[in-house]
Amino acid sequence: MWTLRNTFHRTSAAFAPQRRALTAAAIAEGKVPINNLFVTSTEVTKKTAPVLIGLTNTLEQKFTKVGYFRPIQPIVETDHHIDVMKQQLGLTKSVDQLYGVTSERAIEYWLNGKGDDLVEEILERYEACREGHDFMIIEGSQISKHESAMSWKINVDIAKAIGSPVLTISDFSESANTNGELLEEILSRTALNKDQVEGAGLNFIGNIANRVNTKDPKALRDAIRSKLREKDLPFLGFLPRDDFIASKRLNEVTHQLGAKQLFGTKAIPNNVVVTSAVVATSALKDLFAHLKNYKDGALVITSADRSDVMLGLMASRLPGILPNVSAIVLTNGSYPHSNTQEILQGVEALDKTGLSIPIFSVPEDTFTTADKFSKVSTDILPTSSLKIDRSKQLFDEFVGKESIIGELDEGMVVNRSPKQFQHFLFSKSRAVQRHIVLTEGEDIRVLQAADQVLRQKLSKVTILGNPDDIERHAKSLNLDLSRANIVRTADSDLLERYVDQYFEKRKHKG
Repeated sequence: MWTLRNTFHRTSAAFAPQRRALTAAAIAEGKVPINNLFVTSTEVTKKTAPVLIGLTNTLEQKFTKVGYFRPIQPIVETDHHIDVMKQQLGLTKSVDQLYGVTSERAIEYWLNGKGDDLVEEILERYEACREGHDFMIIEGSQISKHESAMSWKINVDIAKAIGSPVLTISDFSESANTNGELLEEILSRTALNKDQVEGAGLNFIGNIANRVNTKDPKALRDAIRSKLREKDLPFLGFLPRDDFIASKRLNEVTHQLGAKQLFGTKAIPNNVVVTSAVVATSALKDLFAHLKNYKDGALVITSADRSDVMLGLMASRLPGILPNVSAIVLTNGSYPHSNTQEILQGVEALDKTGLSIPIFSVPEDTFTTADKFSKVSTDILPTSSLKIDRSKQLFDEFVGKESIIGELDEGMVVNRSPKQFQHFLFSKSRAVQRHIVLTEGEDIRVLQAADQVLRQKLSKVTILGNPDDIERHAKSLNLDLSRANIVRTADSDLLERYVDQYFEKRKHKG
């Protein structure tokens, strides 16, 4: 196995556009080429977009047509992974074609004991999605923080059925931030992930640590190099926590606060960043002194009766003494005094002065608003070009790209489970698209088999028999034969041909 121990110390090289063929030794070991990768987080987190973006950038240097599929799509407004991956890979399929089922539908399947039906529906959509691609990135999902065991079981079943190796992402945003402690935790969690994945009967490609809280990422990288000379763990690298990637956008903040805009430019660009929140309850001079310790992009939360704060912040923009404030949020649903409103409207009309600051109103009090701000969830959008570039930069610097490609080039041994073997057979059948003629339309078992074949889209089906009787049986058994061609043999121009075929198939029975 290629590991970071072997390759992390190397500088990233340009990858050849064609894929390296499996070696004779690999073939002798029963290995097959790897044409997909199942990427999943070991925690309930939506902050894996930077890793996916960096991984995509790496794989596109190796494979010509990389695709993306998400078996289960979470229903949350702040998750934009499909949109970002569609944009990054230049995919022409619609968003609806890039996932299997929604998280709500997955939970419904699972709670009703229909896990196999869930996997089958996802596999069918995966097969359609992967057409035209020579490599697929499959992103696993954590359906619910309360149902992590269920999420893991579903991810395992899907990865097994597809026959995909697994790459795990471990979140370190809440871990200790001394490099010594981080090093030990990274190695420990990589070993645990390896045991968990291989214990489930899957091939483990490796682990990537995400949002690592380190004050010196280069020193941590060097420490990992040294430590991995002693150990044989498939650790692929890490992404340090980055303030810019973690920053909030103003439109995200105002939407999640339920804020109503009162003044300022109505069309807020997607790239307006909010770096922090400052609660303005002190005197103006103290607020100004406090703001000097902040970066550009601070959002000021204050009461609507603080006209001095609103006007003072606008005036402070002229000489550029203070960091730029991204917006002002007024609490308790209040509006500024009428005299203050006139001044604000006048400044807004003269927007060329550069003094105007977007001002919003929220119904909650100051404490509640500040608390809600701290819980605002963010993600990377397709338009977040600077965050996307930053993600690629960090991935290139701190993740062993060669080790990822090396693992994929090594191939893997596939031990097909019954469900995976069934999926393999079904896929081959769909590709060939034969036409089955079922002669005994009065047999309930025949009708049930026809229903199964049609639902799986394995073949075209013609059923010979009385259409009225067949439709009556289908309705009573809740079978869907709407796509079957039902032929009354006595009325068919092909009767003699059917008779001859039937005779040939049955003559051995006497």
